Amino acid sequence: MTAPEPPPPDPLAAGNQRIRDAAKWLIASSAAVGAALIAGSQLSSIGRLDVGWPTTVATARLWVAAAGVLLGLTAVAYVIWTSVAVLLPVLVLVSDLDEHWDKPSPAMRPAVTFFREHRKFLQGVDSPAGLIDRRAELIRRLPAEDVTDEIAKVDKRIQAVEDMANHQTLKAMFQRSLRRLLAAAALIAIGIVAFAWAANPPPKPTTADLRGARLAGAVLRDADLRGAKLDGADLSRADLTGADLTGAALTGVTWSATICPDGSNSDENGRTCRGHLARG
Repeated sequence: MTAPEPPPPDPLAAGNQRIRDAAKWLIASSAAVGAALIAGSQLSSIGRLDVGWPTTVATARLWVAAAGVLLGLTAVAYVIWTSVAVLLPVLVLVSDLDEHWDKPSPAMRPAVTFFREHRKFLQGVDSPAGLIDRRAELIRRLPAEDVTDEIAKVDKRIQAVEDMANHQTLKAMFQRSLRRLLAAAALIAIGIVAFAWAANPPPKPTTADLRGARLAGAVLRDADLRGAKLDGADLSRADLTGADLTGAALTGVTWSATICPDGSNSDENGRTCRGHLARG
């Protein structure tokens, strides 16, 4: 005795499963992005940023980083929420199609539009009401007539209509989720870029502290002394040709036979290099 052949796979059920599998992938990938955002906050320099109202660059970076994380995580949560809706059961009955046939709601519009454009699925009737009325008429003819087979055929057609309506509704939900995903992906990207920029400030330049240093005769040609603290330093006979002293503190500096950044001699400039700090 041979085993009965398994029924052929239902193409609508297979299509619905593929849609739900894609939704699961969206949920998993969005969760991974959210986890990366959270993990990134542990690897950044956000802990070194100032806290308070943005009155400084560092404080402003903190608020931008926080806003970037909030924006990214909100967009991730939105993607997950819209994708989860696709995983929920979808149930559209032929009575629902009949109720929304003339004025479909946004949720029912995809299924109603499909059957309006493909009336062959209704098998000889113009609307779902025709199927409902046909079944009701057959029920009324019982038990005087044996119309059981005809009722079974109508029930099979109603089931096919409902299966197609469920598929069209689920497909439309997934398409809406994809459109929302594009918008959410842009927000996630903006959030990630804002967070990465704000939470990882460039290293602060180090300022040389040479207060009171004895630099007599030192060769400091083309030296980068921007913002250096040179108060009280002895720069006698030092060669500062081409050095950058922008913002340097020079109170009480000893200038004696010092070659200034512009190449002149301090002794010829009134025993000072002030006014001659621009590189020649």
